[in-house]
Amino acid sequence: MGDKPLWTALERIRREDLARFYMPGHKGRMPEPFAQAALYDVTEIAGADNLYECTGAIRALEEELADAYRVGDCLLSAGGSTLCIQTMLYLARSRGSTVICGRIIHRSAVATMGLLGLDPCWLPGHIASRREGIPGIALPPTPEDVEAAIAAHPDAGSVYITSPDYFGQMANVADIAEVCHRAGKVLLVDNAHGAHLRCFRAALHPMSVGADFCCDSLHKNLPALTGAAVLHLADPDYYREAKYAMSLFGSTSPSYLIMLSAESALESITEKAGEFWELSGVVEELRRDAGELGYDVVKAFVRDPIRLALGFESLGHTPESFGRFLRSRGVEPEYLDRTVAVFMLSPRNTPLEIDRLRSALAGAAKSRSLLPEPRYPATIRLPRQLLSVSEAMARREVELPAASCPGRVSSRVVSSCPPGIPMLVPGEEITAQTVRFLQSSGIESIFVVR
Repeated sequence: MGDKPLWTALERIRREDLARFYMPGHKGRMPEPFAQAALYDVTEIAGADNLYECTGAIRALEEELADAYRVGDCLLSAGGSTLCIQTMLYLARSRGSTVICGRIIHRSAVATMGLLGLDPCWLPGHIASRREGIPGIALPPTPEDVEAAIAAHPDAGSVYITSPDYFGQMANVADIAEVCHRAGKVLLVDNAHGAHLRCFRAALHPMSVGADFCCDSLHKNLPALTGAAVLHLADPDYYREAKYAMSLFGSTSPSYLIMLSAESALESITEKAGEFWELSGVVEELRRDAGELGYDVVKAFVRDPIRLALGFESLGHTPESFGRFLRSRGVEPEYLDRTVAVFMLSPRNTPLEIDRLRSALAGAAKSRSLLPEPRYPATIRLPRQLLSVSEAMARREVELPAASCPGRVSSRVVSSCPPGIPMLVPGEEITAQTVRFLQSSGIESIFVVR
């Protein structure tokens, strides 16, 4: 790792011990557990640099990030991958108003398209069968899907995919990038859950295989504070425009603590990559054992080496029963859906915690019930887009019981978070099937266009 430029700058400010007649109001003095952190919680004073006009310590950190990820340039974000997504889409706007997108997309991307006047064109998708992976989970788009969508929408200027997705499924980014570039399209990748992929072989990180823009949430798998993220650029000439776009969407008071934690997390990429290799072996063993116990496991083109997603419905468990069993054994998952549990591991998990997870999974499998074999549709039937996302978001709206909404038009993104994947997009027609799907997720009212 480099000389830790941001830490050096903030430590110098702390040691100078100048009277703090600047924000924030705590003046470096807070009770525990914030006391030590408050000493480094400053604002854009002399020597601390400025995130959106950086020329000093923050810019040096961005350059170290670019070196570590081997990309054209990087922009630091204290506003999570959401700020990076907003910036990517702003940059893509000049290529055309139509964006070809995978439906497995974060709600922040849809909202940003509405704000920028972009129109998503959804890639086809299908639900995994038991042969393909976790039943009920949508599979990543393929290069053939992207090629067909580009042929059908030649006016689209960019393609936006999510890889890895929330369940650890990874798309064939290299071949998708080749398809995009052959057609003159730019490829945007939401890699929020994949900042650690640089620790593995080069072909895993999207920027190593042809992505033009890519966001990483450092805090999801690396030891960084929540909100630490980075935007990667293949072409450094986009840096100034990207920095301007970030200033439009981001807070003018970015957290120096979050940015400092991003610098600390960089060590995991540059000096401690071996820890992730070791962890991947542990996760592969957990995945293999779970499959032998009867869990459904991800069988995508490529899997995130450290993400553990397990389908439990084949064991006869409901989300409630499975969650109760895990917590009774001292395990809290990242996410529990109707059919799948997601476990996010990092090198900071202790061997004792991993043994606890292994034991809990084995115990849950032994407590299985005999329920009818579930059946899943082969395709996802997306609702018709009756209004553009922008127009639907701008219209007056009313909240109605879901049961009374078939035939109406959604005015908002409807999703649960996590994972933040839209079940309904502004401007889409609400069908009876949509209502049943939403109700099965506990959503009983919907905002619709008046």
